[in-house]
Amino acid sequence: MSPKLDQNAVKRIVAVAMTVCIVGIAVLLYACTSDNDRAEGPEEVASLPPLAATEIHSGLDYALDTVAKDKTVPALFIDSLDVNLDRIRDVEEKKATFFRIMLPHIARENDRIRAERSKIYDAAGDVPAPLFEKYEVDDGSVDELLRRVDVVPASLVLAQAALESGWGTSRFARKGNNFFGMRTYNEDVKGMEPREADGFKVMVFRDIGHSVRVYMKNLNTHDAYADFRQARAKERASGAAPTGHTMTNYLTSYSEIPEKYGKRLRGMIDRNDLHRFDGVRVADN
Repeated sequence: MSPKLDQNAVKRIVAVAMTVCIVGIAVLLYACTSDNDRAEGPEEVASLPPLAATEIHSGLDYALDTVAKDKTVPALFIDSLDVNLDRIRDVEEKKATFFRIMLPHIARENDRIRAERSKIYDAAGDVPAPLFEKYEVDDGSVDELLRRVDVVPASLVLAQAALESGWGTSRFARKGNNFFGMRTYNEDVKGMEPREADGFKVMVFRDIGHSVRVYMKNLNTHDAYADFRQARAKERASGAAPTGHTMTNYLTSYSEIPEKYGKRLRGMIDRNDLHRFDGVRVADN
């Protein structure tokens, strides 16, 4: 015959079981409702299996040296980066993967700008009205339009994207496709709240290409970058193609550390030999 259980002991067992159950449910609910925008800490990333570039996309093994030599990049457009590139243990391979992801988007947008610039030259005094509207120029101001409808050197775009997004690891890049730290002060525009918000949000884009497009248009239209456009036009007038290294001198308005920003970008360009990608276009299929 089994011994009779003490009623108080039974109550204690039931209470403990219920507490464990409640805690388990609370943990599950927290996991489902907590801030999923947060970036993983170094320990969390280190605990994940190493990542290979081809796991992001099978085509991400193309050679950057070949791109620099041929001045063409494969038409490989990755919409978003939903993995942490810090999982690529080799630093140089991580950086190369970042460049391989960004270069096709940069080349495609610059190709579009080149096509628009050609339309202006071919128009013979009859430039399409939508171009004046798109680039926020008064109708008929062709010289000003040409200052705005021009490429942004790939070396500069790559350097800014790497610096502003932490090589694609920031939560704004991974969750909002914002690789350039672009902000909005418009409450009606969708955005992500910074951890220490100061009356602005960080813009959210539908894909990486959209982020590149808005970034380039910002440099090509915003009043803060008039000197940037003027310097680029001056290089054009001298017969030289715009270079990222030179253009870094005219982006002090882009950063909260204006006295250091250009130097950081130039260091990024030099250390990674990014000038070799200036002029790159998307390869014909």
